[in-house]
Order: sequence, then structure tokens, then C-alpha cells
Amino acid sequence: MSRFLAPIHTWLFNKIKLYEALEKDVIDNLNSNLKTGILDILGDIENRYPSPLDDTPLEEVIDLTNIHGWLQNRIRIAETRQAYLITKVVEKFGDEGFNLVKQAYIEQGKAAGCDAAEKYSVSTPEDLFKALNNYILEGMPCDNANSIMRSEEDIIEWRTVTDLHKDYWETVGGDAANFYELRRNWVESFIESANPEFKYSFEVKYLNDVKEYLHAIVKK
Repeated sequence: MSRFLAPIHTWLFNKIKLYEALEKDVIDNLNSNLKTGILDILGDIENRYPSPLDDTPLEEVIDLTNIHGWLQNRIRIAETRQAYLITKVVEKFGDEGFNLVKQAYIEQGKAAGCDAAEKYSVSTPEDLFKALNNYILEGMPCDNANSIMRSEEDIIEWRTVTDLHKDYWETVGGDAANFYELRRNWVESFIESANPEFKYSFEVKYLNDVKEYLHAIVKK
């Protein structure tokens, strides 16, 4: 990334903010449905991590002398905050808490899918894959976390070649499997809302003891 702001920086900034909005959605759903509050967890988060971004425009908040580093740090903050929140909710409330988190993920995925259907072409698997990546936070563009394995008229398949999320979860004593379960629900909801003619599938496989994440968008 350059030393000057470009559309790709705004694109990534917006994805970071969407992920931070998901944290708020999760908190709101937990507060609305749990009999016991989560003030203790929220207090810990605010003591441990910097706050989410506010509505200040990117050009006014970013460090122009270190654009790449600033964006990378904001990804780290957003991912670690949410990993800590969900890990502590699962520890305290078990399946009840996790299912409420999942509801928030599904609802945001649905809203993002509807938004994508209005803004982008979503008529083919490749269209949907490109649209999806305008919303989900998957590291920096230079990380190249995903690799397309197959792209045809009725299907696109890709694999995650670099797990960019595991370390955030392990840092807080959490299980990254929870993240991938939540992400699966988010993407399923996104695809269904963007174009109901298609569906998303996700599978974890092991190749020589190395975990692989395999994804597909396929016509029903």
C-alpha cells in the first residue's frame, strides 16, 4: 500500500467499520435476550483494547505516514475485541450465548446480502464471490488469504491458504472454530439474500495434518 490514500484504503476501512458494527449488533442482541447482563465482559473489553472507530472520516483519522500499519492495527483491534467478547460470552453463557451471537451474524449477513444485490452484479458465482469480498474482513489485500480453485458458470470454489483469524482467538484463549462457524452462518445468509438461486458451502479438511478451509458458491 502507498503513502497516499486511494480507493482501496477506503474499501478496507469500510470493511473494518462493518466488522465493528457487528460487535455492536452482537452486544445489542445479548443485552436484549440474556437475563444476566454482560457489563463485566464489556468493562474488561474497554480496559483491554482501544475503542472502535467513530464516524470521523478516514482522511481525518488515519496516520498518513503509516497507512498500511494503521489499517493493519485497526483490523487487529476489531478482530481481537470481537474474539474476546465472544469467547467470554461462550464461557459464561454456553450455547445460549453463542446462539444469540449467531443470530446477530445471520442478520448482518442478510442485510449485507440485500445491500450487495442493489449495488453489484450478483448473477454468477464469480459475481457473488467478488461482492462478498466487499464486505467480509479478510486481512489486508496483500495477504491474499484465499485462492480460487475452480470457477465455472454454476460454481466457484476457493480455499483459505492463510488463516488470518486463528491468532486473534488464541491470544484471548478462545477457539477459532467458533469464528469459522459464525462466519459460515454470515456468508450463508449473505449469499441467500444476495441471490437465492445460489448457496454457500464450507468444509474443513486435513491435508498431511494441515487444516484446510474449503468454500464454494454453487447454483441450487
